Amino acid sequence: EDRQSRLGNLRRAIAGLDAASIMTIHQFCHAMLDELGVLAEQDPQATLAEDLSLTVDQVVEDLFLARYARNVQGPPFDLATARRLARAAVELPDAPLVPSLELTGRLAERLEFAAAVRTELAARKRRMGLYSFDDQLLRLRDALTGDEADTRLARLRSRCTVVLVDEFQDTDPVQWQILRAAFDGHVPLVLIGDPKQSIYAFRGADVS
Repeated sequence: EDRQSRLGNLRRAIAGLDAASIMTIHQFCHAMLDELGVLAEQDPQATLAEDLSLTVDQVVEDLFLARYARNVQGPPFDLATARRLARAAVELPDAPLVPSLELTGRLAERLEFAAAVRTELAARKRRMGLYSFDDQLLRLRDALTGDEADTRLARLRSRCTVVLVDEFQDTDPVQWQILRAAFDGHVPLVLIGDPKQSIYAFRGADVS
């Protein structure tokens, strides 16, 4: 009788395998935001932009000129450094721009410039009706941790009977916050990964 029960489980698993949803983390976020609909704060007319590097470059150049073009002492750093600061700030949009020590002079100016890039880029994306992959992750994370989170979480959990996350060693903190809030302790959550294959440590992806 026990063997027959196990065989029945296997047959059902094989029969239902093709019905499983297989998607990247960004496809998952897109599907979950669509599932939440008006419960998630998003602009339904906005367009996903896979590459915002040109917009970032324009923001950097505009801010660099606006802040330093009339500086009689010259800019505190060159344009190449400004671009590096901007990339670091934009690639980790959820990382706080907070110094570990009180900064003065040129170091403080670098921090302010990076913060200004983030603010201006966010404003331009709103005006242009664009959002990035990182924006998508942050929107879903915020939707699952803000007001009425329980209602939203229940809606997502009802979609899944089990969740398997492959290549888990490359899951960054924001992605893990989403998965943990949505499924941990409520739906079987299986994490599959090899720390020796990690390639996104620079984005905070760390198994531990």
